[in-house]
Amino acid sequence: MGEVRLFPGLLSPPAGLDFLRFPAEEGLHLVAFGEGALEALRAAFREEAKSLVLLSPILRRDALLTAKLRALRFGLERGGVEGFATIGRALFFGPLAAESEEVFQAWREGLDEEKVRLWLEQVEGLGDERRWLRGTKARVLVVQGALDAFTPPHHGQEAADFAKGEALRFTLEGAGHFVPWEAWEEVRSLVADFLLGESFRLPGGLAL
Repeated sequence: MGEVRLFPGLLSPPAGLDFLRFPAEEGLHLVAFGEGALEALRAAFREEAKSLVLLSPILRRDALLTAKLRALRFGLERGGVEGFATIGRALFFGPLAAESEEVFQAWREGLDEEKVRLWLEQVEGLGDERRWLRGTKARVLVVQGALDAFTPPHHGQEAADFAKGEALRFTLEGAGHFVPWEAWEEVRSLVADFLLGESFRLPGGLAL
């Protein structure tokens, strides 16, 4: 039986990624969300991971992402965590989740200023970290929301393109950046099969 290690990132809802801890084939398997992708890739390089799941990965900054980060920092400096969360609501959630006060408040309650500032520093400091994908032969699953306004689907496509080993990419309709929680049933199904080495036989994926 394999080891599954989770990298939930700093902006994950309080529930985290524990719902994605499944049995896996022998070896090390890493599951990461958001900026947690970089820490997972470094671990994959050091420890020769068998597989790597990247959920809405943040691995580089472009001009548009930099502008979004500036807006989020402006919200934090002017309105504290509430200001950050207000802007984040438009960037991180798909349409159904964005209009739900229950979903928004569940995420908001998990935020504090120290964590938000650390997240901003980490993402603002990113170079082009896709290069870490060249340092591992792990098979890669990339999952994104089709309506991710923060890191649009081409970010996931780039990650899959940089993978040295086998890669599979899915975009899930109606979901945003928080796809693991917005489309949790679909994500659970994909990850559960992938950790057992079965996802490359699933219909609907883009194998690269």
